[in-house]
Amino acid sequence: MTGFQIERREVLPSRADALNTAIKAAHRGGPVFIIGDVGTGRTTFSLQLMDRIESNFIWIIGSKSLSSVPFSTLSVLATQIPDGPAGTTPTELVTGIGQATSKRTQWIFLDQAEHVDQQSAAVLKQFCTAGNIRLVVAATTVRSMPSELRSLISSPTFTRIELEPLTYEDAHMMLAEILAGEVNSSTVTSLLEFSGGHALHLRELALDAQATGALTKQQDYWTLSRAWAPHGKRTTDLINARLSDQPDNVREALELLAVTGPVPLGVARKLMGQSIYDAIDADLVRLDLVSENPVTGERTERVRLGAGLSSQLVFSSFDSSTLRRHIKTIDERLSWELFDSASRSRFTRHRLDMGLTVPIRELLSDVEQAASARQFAQVIALTDLLDQQRVDSPAQLETLLIARADALYELGKPEAALALLQEQLPQGSPEMRFVAAKIAYASLGRLEVAEKILEERPGDPPGVAAYLLLIRSRANKLVDVEALRRYAAMPELRTEGRASFLAHVLIEQSYAGLAEDAMAEYARISSSQEWQEWSAAVRAELIFAFPTIAFALGMNPATFAQMSVGEDLKQANADHANVIVSIGMGYLESGLASQALSTLEQAIGLLSVGDPYLIKGFASAFAAYAANLLGNRAKASYYLEMSRSEPAVSGQILRPIAERSLLSVILEVEGRDAAQAHLEKHLASAEAFGRKNLVMRLLLEAWQCGLLTDVERLSRAAEQVQGPLAATLAGYQAALDDPTESAVGQLVQAHAEAGQLLLAAQLAASGSERARSMGRRTAATHLLGLSLEIAQPLDQVNTPALGRARVDESLLTAREYATCIRAAEGASNQEISKELFLSPRTVEGHLQRSYSKLGITDRRQLLAEPATGDSEVPQATEYTLALPISE
Repeated sequence: MTGFQIERREVLPSRADALNTAIKAAHRGGPVFIIGDVGTGRTTFSLQLMDRIESNFIWIIGSKSLSSVPFSTLSVLATQIPDGPAGTTPTELVTGIGQATSKRTQWIFLDQAEHVDQQSAAVLKQFCTAGNIRLVVAATTVRSMPSELRSLISSPTFTRIELEPLTYEDAHMMLAEILAGEVNSSTVTSLLEFSGGHALHLRELALDAQATGALTKQQDYWTLSRAWAPHGKRTTDLINARLSDQPDNVREALELLAVTGPVPLGVARKLMGQSIYDAIDADLVRLDLVSENPVTGERTERVRLGAGLSSQLVFSSFDSSTLRRHIKTIDERLSWELFDSASRSRFTRHRLDMGLTVPIRELLSDVEQAASARQFAQVIALTDLLDQQRVDSPAQLETLLIARADALYELGKPEAALALLQEQLPQGSPEMRFVAAKIAYASLGRLEVAEKILEERPGDPPGVAAYLLLIRSRANKLVDVEALRRYAAMPELRTEGRASFLAHVLIEQSYAGLAEDAMAEYARISSSQEWQEWSAAVRAELIFAFPTIAFALGMNPATFAQMSVGEDLKQANADHANVIVSIGMGYLESGLASQALSTLEQAIGLLSVGDPYLIKGFASAFAAYAANLLGNRAKASYYLEMSRSEPAVSGQILRPIAERSLLSVILEVEGRDAAQAHLEKHLASAEAFGRKNLVMRLLLEAWQCGLLTDVERLSRAAEQVQGPLAATLAGYQAALDDPTESAVGQLVQAHAEAGQLLLAAQLAASGSERARSMGRRTAATHLLGLSLEIAQPLDQVNTPALGRARVDESLLTAREYATCIRAAEGASNQEISKELFLSPRTVEGHLQRSYSKLGITDRRQLLAEPATGDSEVPQATEYTLALPISE
């Protein structure tokens, strides 16, 4: 296939290095093998390679039906070669191809090379080795190719490129192209997981989700419903096509493995016999080494679906009668004890779906396992027929009810969750009453209902009073922190409950100015053996405290990445929206407002399709703050109103952090009096609670936006707080009273090394202004230069303390405005003079007059006004769940 017009697609990030390697290898003339499963993007990658090394290449696609026909591939090649052979016999084909390529190099892209007939492979090898034909070969594996092609790996110039599964960055790029718009990071993560890192699956899954209404635009980002599961026609057709040419025994093995999930090799042999090895040989099943005995050499191996296949995808390829048959086969060949907890839970769900009876002992075990792993959709599926199950005791029924209600709450169905427990509450255990109270408060915003559920009754065990205190702590009421710690050690409470109490202790410690103590305790617990033994649900409760501790210390996103908390979040199956909001808050700690706003808008989009924890108002407060830093008044006002329109409980115990961030927004949108009232209200609250860290951060925000000029008050507050951020802030007064390059520079460096770029740049700018007012011009110039250098990554960010100036058309003449806009974009005086047809001297005059009007002294302090499009508020769409929550 010559003259094929290749669509110029951007190379996937993870494959850029591999493409460069392949290009260099191709220029050396050796054969290049591109190895990857069907649908992994190997053809696209190979075409990108061919486009860069030779435009007049020939593209030949191997055919399985012709693989047994001698010289069939060579015949196809002959029709594509310019001035190719006219004959049809093998001798004429070979001779003609040799003559046609004797005086020039001919590149051939041999796609699906595993289907090339052996005779053609032998000829191609000969021409590649001793002639002018150059090969790029794409196949699933090297061993699947004809032996003659396979033998090319012994060539000294041979290069092999293995295409690994897609990375997050790859998937993000692909989805943005497929959907023609920005994609929520949670959506990328979910679709990538469903696809198994398989490019073709990713595409079809995205289009299926879009077609069913589960993938919609929220806050200008394509956002996937958390309740969606793959089941669309495109995906079904794709998987059926991929599996249609497999032998019956291999397809059966794949279907059985989809039902059981990953299992030890021994269990797979017992269930599938030789077929499991046939599936492995077909590269559709992966064999993973779990462990190896160093003494005996005995290996423990596990099998799982491969080639980008997942249980959900394979399920879409067969009907309920086939599933029933597979369940019967598994029941006959395997005992329940052979399964691990995850596989048991999955198999139990299938039996329930088919209306089969499941012993209550097995159901209880499976529900508890799924709940501990935070697999909430699985819990719902396992308990869907609860009213039809035989339950041996009230305790068993309560366990199942609590698990189902908690899962409904987590999946955004709080009313149904509360209704489920309502009848049992009068005689319910402390755990049941707490779950009901948690739902009433955290998801419905009804504190009075929560307190009513947990109010004292005669004969109540101590756990009820403990959970009432926890709810009040979440509601930001003044509580006895020592009592919270005692309850965290109460043996009568479940481990998950005790972890929740401890998380609140650590949060209150951080608020109180003892963040270093809190972080030390968190680090000790998270590195303990006990932590390793805890379930995902227990870990998730304690991880909830981490962002507050980190932000109290002034940690930035780069610091987070160096800690184990990222992996902990993944293992705990943490809620995507919560994680995204934390990342956005982290960007704000550095002053990276553009990145923060983008991240927070993604979180708000995700929360628009489901907000089980009522954090949309919390997230929108930070979005308002980020927009205000960028000078985007429209968005700042929009998100301020959004924050206020959501329930006041949004953010729960973390709400004070959001209120702190709103100070500068209120100042900009509503004026100084409103901002001063907001500051005084929250300072009084923080001081009444003894929350010294919050007092310090409120004063810092007030200084940053110009409400506080008394830096001494900020430094005094910081002296009472632990942590590197507080230590730096405590030095502000002395440094600004005597603003030398050394005194201010040391504190600026401390901020910069901690990743607090905005604080560093603000302090240097304030030091410069103070030095200038004292007549210290050298120090002032040096510190201003330092501020501007540090602030370079802070695109469009400004605060009164930073001292930049947006080019305000209302303050300038038309010429001054035009001159300043170009200067803000980095143009030199000479460039501006040519563009505006002015002399360089006139340009300089316009700039100097503009600086005076804008209150700055250096062109590097200029910021262009936000583009009109940037000021538009995002458009959210109405959304209805397209799938039942039980799926």
